[in-house]
Amino acid sequence: MKNKSNFAPPPGGGISTFTGSFDQAALQHLLRRTLFGASKDDLEYFSGKTLTQVVDELLNVSTVAPDPPIKAYSSKAGGVATDNIDPNVPFGTTWVNTPFNPTGTPNADVSRRVSWKAWWMGLMVNQQRNLREKMTLFWHNHLSTEADIVNTGIAIYRHHALLRQHALGNFRTLMYDITIDCAMLKYLNGDKNSKTAPDENYGRELQELFTVGKGPDSGYVEDDVKAAARVLTGWQINNNNFNSPPVSIFNPNRHDTGNKSFSSFYNNKVIQGKTGPTAGTDEINELLDMIFATQEVAKFICRKLYTFFVYYNITPEIESNVITPLADLFRNNNYEIKPVLKALFESEHFFDPENRGCMIKSPVDYVVGQIRELGMQLPDASKYEAQYKMWGELRAAASNMGQDLGDPPNVSGWPAYYQVPQFHEIWVDTSTYPVRKANTESLNKYGMSTNAVMFTDESKNLKVKFDFVAWAQKLDAPDDPNALIEEAVKLLYGVDVSQEVKDYLKTSFLLQGQASDYYWTNAFNLYVTDPNTKDPDAMKVPAILRDLILYMQSAAEYHLC
Repeated sequence: MKNKSNFAPPPGGGISTFTGSFDQAALQHLLRRTLFGASKDDLEYFSGKTLTQVVDELLNVSTVAPDPPIKAYSSKAGGVATDNIDPNVPFGTTWVNTPFNPTGTPNADVSRRVSWKAWWMGLMVNQQRNLREKMTLFWHNHLSTEADIVNTGIAIYRHHALLRQHALGNFRTLMYDITIDCAMLKYLNGDKNSKTAPDENYGRELQELFTVGKGPDSGYVEDDVKAAARVLTGWQINNNNFNSPPVSIFNPNRHDTGNKSFSSFYNNKVIQGKTGPTAGTDEINELLDMIFATQEVAKFICRKLYTFFVYYNITPEIESNVITPLADLFRNNNYEIKPVLKALFESEHFFDPENRGCMIKSPVDYVVGQIRELGMQLPDASKYEAQYKMWGELRAAASNMGQDLGDPPNVSGWPAYYQVPQFHEIWVDTSTYPVRKANTESLNKYGMSTNAVMFTDESKNLKVKFDFVAWAQKLDAPDDPNALIEEAVKLLYGVDVSQEVKDYLKTSFLLQGQASDYYWTNAFNLYVTDPNTKDPDAMKVPAILRDLILYMQSAAEYHLC
């Protein structure tokens, strides 16, 4: 793995527009950072387009929300699947607007949250060729909540919908919506915040983790936290015994109507106490306007974006040449996120060779990437129960590797995005790497399956596996062992390896120790012509490709992007 601890960008790097060759390697670097994996189909789709055209398309996200998660869960006992969870929700329909009985057994809301996590994994697997999924994950890490603490599936789904809606939108607007979001109110005790007992939890995280941060020029003080808490008093969640979906409401009687004074960091701002039904909204907007008037908000978010998409080590040179101009752009565009991302992804700095193939894939990147890059065909919506089961297995795999979608370890998100000095190295350690390896081996050798204990007949006894021959057939010259290895290295690694390594891969796997390239050419073409062939060499082709890819996935290069 590359050591970049002393990296500084070359003079004139920064966010000046990239003028080098936007070749396949550059395209692949861009896609591997902005999508979950970059398949052969992805590369071919964008091939021939300019950098600007590709970036513009990546930033062009649909405003239409995806179909919501559905009920695909049942209770299983005695070898029989029974529809006794969420009895008010018909099997195969959405639960996102339907209240539930929290005392029911089995607990419907646990199943709903599991359903939501599987659904989200499915959106990543079936992502469109744009940044929406990556940015939704970015905001989930930045504006963290834990589903198990929120403990209400409808609320956590709506929280996720906000992140998705604003994924490439306006950060100031997102922060207002998140501040009064039911899941966030529940998670950081905002619903308990009253004039008689101000709770500082959200007021603190709003500044420390969500907007201003703890950068070198951050100067908010403890009294600012206390004053913000008073601004935020009066908000509650109206979910009376779960008889209706949760909605945030403002109770003027619980609101602190006194003046709130802030420190010199905020230019000694005084938010005048207000009364009446709009007091809560009015004071939140004043609070956010005050916070967003500082220089640090833009810098903090740009640092987070840099860490997520480029690299974790922000040197003084990078702060000056990259972060500061991006932050200026962010403020000058009224905190719209798209101009910042466009400048970053079209910059010389982003495409510097030192920034390629240097980040350890997150568990989600790793799990989703291998499905997409190798083309595993999961069940479609006509077999939704099996579909959700397999999405859930992928979600569980990522969780076992250290990244449980919906449940980061705390309000700071996953340590790999902020913990000094390890950052991304946290993703791979003595406990998580064996899990990666085991998951890869299991998927490659056995795929995923359902059994007879499913509620819907169409989802029973299904099996999906990687079709490595079909994957190879998409390559430019799969019957040429040299060309196959060359392209496989480019697709799976994104960076080049030595000729010695390529020769080893070819001889040890494709040629099975034979000297002549014709061994693979003949075997591959014979198998493709007749998959039922009895030729002993041709019959080995699927296993040879499987073992080749499995070996390549064990290399450090595969775990980098």
